[in-house]
Parts: sequence; structure tokens; C-alpha cells
Amino acid sequence: MAGRKRSRSRRTGGPVARMRGWCGRRLEAMRRASASWRRPWRPTVEADVDGRRGRRLRRAITRATRDHLAGLGVTPPGHLLVAVQRTVELEGRPLASLLQVFEDAGGRRRNVLFLALTAGGRELDDGELLAMLRQQLQRVVSGELGTPVSLARAPAEAGPEETAAGPAPGEWVGPFEKERSPLEAFEGRNGAFAAAAERSDGR
Repeated sequence: MAGRKRSRSRRTGGPVARMRGWCGRRLEAMRRASASWRRPWRPTVEADVDGRRGRRLRRAITRATRDHLAGLGVTPPGHLLVAVQRTVELEGRPLASLLQVFEDAGGRRRNVLFLALTAGGRELDDGELLAMLRQQLQRVVSGELGTPVSLARAPAEAGPEETAAGPAPGEWVGPFEKERSPLEAFEGRNGAFAAAAERSDGR
């Protein structure tokens, strides 16, 4: 009888052992919770690409998104889904990329960014997809980023050798001032910001 009691006591470990086990489990739970709180922000990425390229592309999109937003010095959006799919369309028109912004009753915004694998009659490589991603990310955080400005000098500051036709040869002008997208009419329609498929070749 005494032997059975001692054996049962060893199995249960006694009150001290049970307390140690409980403390250990609590510390482990706290460690996991702390690790989840420290986990860096990341977008949700979906890609209709299989195999090694798909895994590489999803990692590249996540890294490029983090790096670009950090470089801009802005707070990442509360929610961002990046979906890479074969084609992207808006009202029947093929697009290279499309950003849609949804806002719920509580004012929380959800950003959905579509990137087309095929645009302008050809398949885009990973570098072109990442370039489109960065351009649309600036629309995602445009509220924090502010308004783009031109670095061209005002006419009053122009020298006598400069004409009113524009900046002197070689003078840098902000890229946002060079030309406006032909699809500006789409902006604000259903929360969509589009980039034309025929302009995805970087020209």
C-alpha cells in the first residue's frame, strides 16, 4: 500500500512540481504572446503563380512592400491585400494594376491591390511587377505621404536666358508633373485607382 502511494506521489509530482509546471506554461504563453506583438507588419499576398517562382514572388512582394513604406517614412496601412493574377480589368478595360479602397461603417479602410501578370499583350517579369507595386503603394499611403510637388523653378526665379516655355534643358522636373494618367477619370470610381495595361512597359 505504501509503495503504491509513493509511486502515485512521484507521478503527480506533488504541489511544488505542479506549481512549477503551471508557472512554466504561463511563461511560455507570455513568451509566445510577446513574440507575436513584436512581429513586424506584413501585407497579405496572394499570387496565381505555382512552384518556385510563386514562392519567390510572394517573398519579394512582402519585402518590397515593407522596404518601400519604411523608405517613405510612413505608417503601414491597417490592412493591405496584394493579389497577383493573370489579368486585371475595370469596367471591361484591361489594366496593369488596380488599387481598390474599401471603408466600413467604423471608418476602417481595407486596401486591395491587384497586379496583372499579363499586360500589353505580354507576360511581365518579377521586376516589372515590383515596379508597379511600388507605384501603387504611394497611392495607398497618399494621405500620410502628402501632395507631390514639382522641383522646377518658378517663372519669377528664372534667369534672363530662360524662356516661359519651360525649365531649362537638363533641369529636373518631378515625375508626377510630366504627364497625367489617361485613366484619371477612373480615380474615385468605386474606390479604384487604375494603371493602363499599355503603359506597363516602363515608357
